[in-house]
Amino acid sequence: LGRAAVRVKKSLVQDNLEQARSYLSALVHRDTAFLSKSQAISAAVESVAENSCDSFVAPFFYFLFFGIPGAVAYRIINTFDAMIGYHGKWEYLGKFAARLDDVVSFIPARLAALAIIAASWISGKDARQAWQIMQRDHRLTESPNAGWTMSAAAGALGVRLEKLGHYALGDNHYPLSEKTIDSSLRLLAMVTVVWGLT
Repeated sequence: LGRAAVRVKKSLVQDNLEQARSYLSALVHRDTAFLSKSQAISAAVESVAENSCDSFVAPFFYFLFFGIPGAVAYRIINTFDAMIGYHGKWEYLGKFAARLDDVVSFIPARLAALAIIAASWISGKDARQAWQIMQRDHRLTESPNAGWTMSAAAGALGVRLEKLGHYALGDNHYPLSEKTIDSSLRLLAMVTVVWGLT
């Protein structure tokens, strides 16, 4: 995840938006072909925030209760959802996978959002704003879980994260830039510390 986000950032620094879009397609489900630079940055930051739950908090949450089989089972469910989701050729099977993922991610997503807020406080970001934006905007996403981590990250970083036609999370206190991706990755690193110590 970190390497993929860094590749997106490096491509943007080099003004190679087309390459950044290509790298971004490995991180997000949306069509990346026509994303602007700010939309590409937003998508990368959203992915980093959401994956704080999917790739770290949730697997360890299930490991605590069910050991390695629990962590592996969660990752299988989450990967299955990522592969077929709600739509496409396998729509009905995809709906089952997506709803199952919604269920198993319900508690971890909220814990991950709280970990983001704690991490933002420790790292000198705006923890109060992270809490307020999370409370205000977490319901705006189609997923019942993704909005929690993404809105908390948007508040902590003081940026607006937007998927056109779907949602806009946070307030535009700072413009999105390549540095925003770096900030999101540092926040994610602190989340791993916070969750690891919990």
